[in-house]
Amino acid sequence: MAHSWREEYVQALHERDKREKASYGRLDSKFIEAYRTAALEAEKTANVTAKDPSPINPSLPPTSNDGTAQLRSDLAEALRSNGTLQGRIKAAETELVKLRVKAKVDSKTIQDLTRKEAVLAQKVRDRDEELKGKGGLLESVQDEMISLNLQLNMSEKTAKKLKEENKELIDRWMARIGHEADEMNKTLG
Repeated sequence: MAHSWREEYVQALHERDKREKASYGRLDSKFIEAYRTAALEAEKTANVTAKDPSPINPSLPPTSNDGTAQLRSDLAEALRSNGTLQGRIKAAETELVKLRVKAKVDSKTIQDLTRKEAVLAQKVRDRDEELKGKGGLLESVQDEMISLNLQLNMSEKTAKKLKEENKELIDRWMARIGHEADEMNKTLG
């Protein structure tokens, strides 16, 4: 079945629209539609002023496709800018994902280190308490040793005094016994 040139033209326009939508998938469809509307309006204005250059609106000079070309240029620049921004957004999102993973790892590391620090702090407190207890025990032992040394010295002094008294008593007793023996020998002899 033969198609007329109009049907082929319309078909080509539909295919172009599909390609544009596919390539501009990230653009808002309202933006694309606004661009098309503006392009058609500019084309109509250009056609009307070209056919009827009446002095009704002398402020609008007859233009060809300058407005359309400008709009296309602006759209192309907007699309380039959008592509650049999309690339930057994607890079930023990738960096954000990496930073989130790193933050998660760092957070776990901090938790582990905090737990280890708490365990070590408890061990230090326990050791300090133990050393304090041992220090008190050592002090008690030293006090006990001093007390025992004092008692030993006093006992030794007492023993020495008792030995001296005992020797004195023995000496006096021996002298008395010797005196009594002498007296007895005198009376017997």
